Amino acid sequence: MPLTEVREAPSVCKPKQDDERHCRCYKGHGAGKHMVDDVEAPSLQKSTYYSRVSSEYTQNRIVKGGLKLAKKGFRTLRDECFKAKKIYEDPEFPPNDYSISFNGVTRRSYVWKRPRDIVDNPRFFIDGATRFDIQQGELGDCWLLAAVSNLTLNPQLFHVVVPCDQGFTDLYAGIFHFKFWQYGKWQEVVVDDMLPTYNGQLVFMHSKTKNEFWCALLEKAYAKMYGGYEALRGGNINESMVDLTGGVVEMVDLHNPPPKLFSLLWKAYRRGALIGCAIEPNNPAVQTESILPNGLIMRHAYSITRVTVVDIQSVGPKVKNNRHSAPFIRPRLQDALATMNKSLVGAGSPVSAATSMLNRFHLPSSLASLTNWNLSLAFPEGKAELVRLHNPWGNETEWKGSWSDKSPEWATIADQEKQRLGLTFDDDGEFWMSYQDFIKNFTCVEICDVTPEVFDDDNSDDEGNGHRPPAEQVQKRYQMVLYEGAWASQHSAGGCRNFIDTFASNPQYTVQLEDPDVDDDDDLCTMVVSLMQKNVRQLKRYGVDYVPIGFTIYKLPPDVQPGKKLDTEFFKYNPSIAKVPFFLNTREITTRFRFPPGFYVIIPSTFEPEMTGEFLLRVFTEAKRK
Repeated sequence: MPLTEVREAPSVCKPKQDDERHCRCYKGHGAGKHMVDDVEAPSLQKSTYYSRVSSEYTQNRIVKGGLKLAKKGFRTLRDECFKAKKIYEDPEFPPNDYSISFNGVTRRSYVWKRPRDIVDNPRFFIDGATRFDIQQGELGDCWLLAAVSNLTLNPQLFHVVVPCDQGFTDLYAGIFHFKFWQYGKWQEVVVDDMLPTYNGQLVFMHSKTKNEFWCALLEKAYAKMYGGYEALRGGNINESMVDLTGGVVEMVDLHNPPPKLFSLLWKAYRRGALIGCAIEPNNPAVQTESILPNGLIMRHAYSITRVTVVDIQSVGPKVKNNRHSAPFIRPRLQDALATMNKSLVGAGSPVSAATSMLNRFHLPSSLASLTNWNLSLAFPEGKAELVRLHNPWGNETEWKGSWSDKSPEWATIADQEKQRLGLTFDDDGEFWMSYQDFIKNFTCVEICDVTPEVFDDDNSDDEGNGHRPPAEQVQKRYQMVLYEGAWASQHSAGGCRNFIDTFASNPQYTVQLEDPDVDDDDDLCTMVVSLMQKNVRQLKRYGVDYVPIGFTIYKLPPDVQPGKKLDTEFFKYNPSIAKVPFFLNTREITTRFRFPPGFYVIIPSTFEPEMTGEFLLRVFTEAKRK
């Protein structure tokens, strides 16, 4: 019987987005005990087939890297400064306009100063680090600030990124260091404390307290890692969340949210995951960071800092069963309705005039007494699901709807409950929303956890106390395998399956799935695949930008030997079992799958052939339980 060539639906590439997407999202009070050191080191697979040129490319890069002189670490450099009695000056990131702008042209004349020349008593931390310290400057990097805001809620992970062994007192030598996760390992970035100012004020990220400098120095180190402050202008929150945690980001599309999404957010919050969200308009012409009438900002990165359920002191449900409550509620309801009727009659008419008349006669205050009644209808169980969000601008630009600062809904919450929430009504960029309002207004959520466990169906460990269980009680469900590779021109840059004649030249990776959980009843294995482009933002000053990337997955037939290179004939006559929904020009794309046990081949590729670059492929599979 002759073989029939497979005709699959073509892969789809989403159109390139404007780089003004300061917080473009494609898709916790987490003071937990889980530290980065608890994560198992990934195994780097070097024997897997990359394609001949890709493998040689990786080997040559490793050899060349070994020939470079090892950089001196923070403590060595600081000790040298102490010995020489000098203040550190960073030769790799000098205090000039080229460290701010790629072409050395800035719209202002900036003066670089050390903190001791800006204020009298500079401090690295003042009463620790909180999300309220962070103030955005002139740089469009709210995608970074939103992630840092979330990071402050996890003190142990925060101090992996921002070590405590530095400051402006006895150990001061003008040198500071930070750590960021970069393509499979933690990288130390050392900087001096020269910061750009204008009229004596810091111009980029800074702390709300003028003599606190951890925020400004963290941003400087991040800018140095990527080649300058301008490299941070425009980005996706998933990039910064991964750089600050080494975790994996999964996206939730709020146009089509999964069932039990609130439970998912609650679980992510409890595990100390970083959670970001944004509002992406249907019309791409909508101006970035335009403020809506409800106080929310379009195309702007927010962080979710708490997820909880509160008890409502609602009288509504008691009316039917409690004869003592009805006399108390009925007069209030009758008075409010009478006032409304009088107002509408005075207007002489049409219902179209009702809204203006309501405002004219101050009816909102007349109806305030009905808040409990209205909430009892909205939340018949007597409980409200709430989400707390933080705007990295840190100002009065906040949500204006239900559960906003000083809204009447808070009158239904007991004082003890308010104390548990740490409720404040400051113009600090932080506000509450009901879960229902949240999913109506926001379009996407991105959740970054060290492992993909927050997306698992098992919620049996949810105690609702807002804290992650101790690390020794967390049973690791996933193991990670990490692959490095490259798409090399004319050799391993074959494009997606639309280009069937060159598709087989792409790097290929074989993964075996086993069903480790004998208790489940579906005999399926979870696999999370994350593909990341490497070193693109570092090359932004040279005009390099992200290309559309994705991956396709095939199940190996029993008669095909695992690890053997698959050729064009195989792809012509065998359909893929799964692929990414879209090829996207973003740094990383992650998708979750459920497959039967067996061998699978992952083909990472660019959308079109001859798009070159390096990549990192992370594959999370279920670990065998002891």
